Amino acid sequence: MHKNNISNGKFTISKYSNIIFIIIAFLILAIFYFIPTPDGLTHSGQVMIGILIMAAILWIIEPIPLAVTGLLIMIIQPIMHVLPPDEVFSSFGNQAIFFLVGAFIIAGAIEKHGLHKRIALRFLGKFEKSPRIFTFGIMSSCAFLSFAMPAHGVAALFLPIVVSILIAMKITPRQSNFGKVSMLCVAYGCSIGSIGTLIGGARNPLTIGLLSDLTPPINITFFDWMIYSMPVVFISLPLVWFILQFSFPIEIKDISGAKKEIKNQVNKAGKISKKETIVLIILIITILLWIFFSSYQYLGLAVIAILGSVFLFITRTINWNDVEKRVPWGIILLYGGAITLGIGIQKTGAGTWIVNALFNTVGINPYIVVLVIIVLTILLTNIMSNIGAVAILLPIGIAVAAEIPGISPLLAALIIALCGGFAFMLVIATPGNAITYSSGYFSTKDLFKAGSLANIACILVIFVVATTYWMGFLGI
Repeated sequence: MHKNNISNGKFTISKYSNIIFIIIAFLILAIFYFIPTPDGLTHSGQVMIGILIMAAILWIIEPIPLAVTGLLIMIIQPIMHVLPPDEVFSSFGNQAIFFLVGAFIIAGAIEKHGLHKRIALRFLGKFEKSPRIFTFGIMSSCAFLSFAMPAHGVAALFLPIVVSILIAMKITPRQSNFGKVSMLCVAYGCSIGSIGTLIGGARNPLTIGLLSDLTPPINITFFDWMIYSMPVVFISLPLVWFILQFSFPIEIKDISGAKKEIKNQVNKAGKISKKETIVLIILIITILLWIFFSSYQYLGLAVIAILGSVFLFITRTINWNDVEKRVPWGIILLYGGAITLGIGIQKTGAGTWIVNALFNTVGINPYIVVLVIIVLTILLTNIMSNIGAVAILLPIGIAVAAEIPGISPLLAALIIALCGGFAFMLVIATPGNAITYSSGYFSTKDLFKAGSLANIACILVIFVVATTYWMGFLGI
């Protein structure tokens, strides 16, 4: 009985603190609804700013699930007469949502049949020459797999693989720099890889979805995204790996234990099965179709994603029970709320008003504006959900493009979406950070130390790529 009372006491405190934050969020919304509207802003725009702040509080603190906040955003707009219901809910039919559903189903099939583990082990087997090269193999393997499936799934896959290797090598948690670097390579490799294609993170389809709803629309294909993002991946990956080597100099020289453990796991996996082969073929065909036929005059991203999913069902390599278990439906609802938030902020003029208020202080030099957007996004994505941070900042970034000469909507959106993947400093920042921290091989201090340096380096990378490659060479 005594135990239950203690447990209930903890639950009550947690419950009441959550209720307090929910009340604060709604009070702020009410204040924005009732206060006088400043010059240059409509009442609807003022209410949308209140909804934006409410969403930011709920997404950062998470007193309710992120997906529920997404639903709240959708229903509050018609309740408060900001936008009519049909206009709000029609945004949920955006093709990027169905691309996301299809991509999650394909990723679920890869996970079900263990194809990702087989690829990971084969890839790791190519980096056995030295401890440093091996850690680079971990990071690049995670990044590579994050091109084809959600980054958090890749982190969950690599955790037991890398832990088993470290145990076989008798690496002591938190005392070995090799253990720290190996685990941080998993977390950071997944984060960097997640920006490379539209599959790695839900924030990427969110970005192209919001761009396609602009007037005039900006339509981005799968291959377009890779052209924009891959230089950032290829520069950031070795740079962050080098920072880890500098932050935690590796003390071991013998890697024979790792070689032996990888060989054991490869042998356990056995020969590739018929169903694994079918999934691999469907994955390769789907990716090729995305690359060459995802533009709007051909099939489009969503059609190809759903087509790939249907073939998985036809070949019986996945069933609906698998989909229910493996597809994170909450992300779809979160996405729906995020995209209606962005559209509401645009249509009511709230984004333009926020931009004018912000950049009256920092000026309108496009290079300073680019740097401010980069730093703001990286700071925000380190303290809250990646997709939540991107959802909050995208409409503001697009409004920046409308007001600041030299900044296009595509440029602002790319900066925010890619910076949303650079959450390196805190355990709460990404599922990958939390998953690898649970292994016990590094401390929060270790993560902050390496993550701070990695974030500074990636700020410079994004700034250089944005101002030279995107703005200069590609002219966006």
